[in-house]
Amino acid sequence: MDKRVQSCLAPLLTVLLSSASTLIAVVPGQAQNVGRVGAVNKDATGTPPGNASRMLAIGTNVVHKERIQTSAQGSTQILFPDTSTLNVGRNSNIVIDEYVYDPNTGTGKMVASVGKGVLRFVGGQISHTAGVTINTPVATLGIRGGVATIVYPITAGYAAADPNVANCKGELIVGHVGSSTIKNATGSATVRPGFATCVTGPNDPIPEPFRVSDALLAQIMANLTSKPGQSGGAIDLPTDQMASRQGLGASTLPDPSHPPGTDPLGYVSIFDGGNEIAKNKSQAGQTQQQPGTNPNTHPPCYPCCSN
Repeated sequence: MDKRVQSCLAPLLTVLLSSASTLIAVVPGQAQNVGRVGAVNKDATGTPPGNASRMLAIGTNVVHKERIQTSAQGSTQILFPDTSTLNVGRNSNIVIDEYVYDPNTGTGKMVASVGKGVLRFVGGQISHTAGVTINTPVATLGIRGGVATIVYPITAGYAAADPNVANCKGELIVGHVGSSTIKNATGSATVRPGFATCVTGPNDPIPEPFRVSDALLAQIMANLTSKPGQSGGAIDLPTDQMASRQGLGASTLPDPSHPPGTDPLGYVSIFDGGNEIAKNKSQAGQTQQQPGTNPNTHPPCYPCCSN
């Protein structure tokens, strides 16, 4: 081959090889699995970046930057390797913006965005180290070592349930366990367990957190809990004996007739089984009572609701 042709082709070949190596590096990153579906009530879909929407089912892998959407009948639960859980209620739209976790050090980073709907985060290892960030159009929530619920926007049903949110149209944040800090352009506020606050806009002052009411919690749980006839995708519904065999005594199981005390999707068998059942019940128990309260004397709702 003519040396002049070789000299022209060499740079082109270098560029092509470089582009190919970059493509190989990018494609796996776009399809990187970050979690899996632990429970689902139809209709719930996932839309990976650059791909068509697909119906979610138990065991479905959730990838980086995937958009999760639920209908008026849908809800789902996403499990992550650090044992964090996202419970997504009806009429919701969220995106897993970022998830990185190193099991050797127990450290990582998690960021999610809520376009609309209701989302409950149950913290795993990451929330106890770097913390977890959840964004909405009006504010940013940072969660450390605990459990929090985010509602956006505040609909008429939520507003009617508690006079403290009657005039709020933006985001509602409820703290259950650990520390939750809400921030926007005007400042920040810490939401303690058993309290809530609302943010009407990105440039509006954040009100002082108020003690959350039973009625407001019940309204939230109505959008997170399975409806009658729904099973979270489980084929074989669980029994107290099943959970007990996993080292979880039947006496600790919530009464399914009291929605505020049940799992977000209403059942313990929405996982694959085995130790995951006990693990989820342990996480779900965080939202039922504050440390130090007596489960036999405290009503089956979220952290203390009385003054």
